[in-house]
Amino acid sequence: MSVVKNAPHGYPPDREDVREMITYVRGHREGDAQRPFDLVVGGATPADTAMAKVAIGPLRDAGATWWDERQLDPGPDVDRLAPVLRHIEAGPPELD
Repeated sequence: MSVVKNAPHGYPPDREDVREMITYVRGHREGDAQRPFDLVVGGATPADTAMAKVAIGPLRDAGATWWDERQLDPGPDVDRLAPVLRHIEAGPPELD
C-alpha cells in the first residue's frame, strides 16, 4: 500500500483511497479478516448539510465508519470559535 499523500489535514481522502485502506487492513489482519473494524476519516465539511452529505456519503459507502470533523489549518478561522459553533448548531448531515 502506498502512503496517501493527497489528503492533507482538513481535506477528506478520496473514496478510492478509503477502499484501498479497507483492503489493506483486511489483508493484514490475523484470524478472521472479515471481522468488523472501524475506519476513521476526516476533513472539513461544508456548512451546508446537503453539501456535507455529498462530501461524506461516498466515504461511508467506501467503508469509512467514523467522520472526524476538522478545521482547515492554517486557515483564517483556525483559532476562532464561531465556525466550530456553526458546525455544531447545524448538526450532523443526514446520510440516509
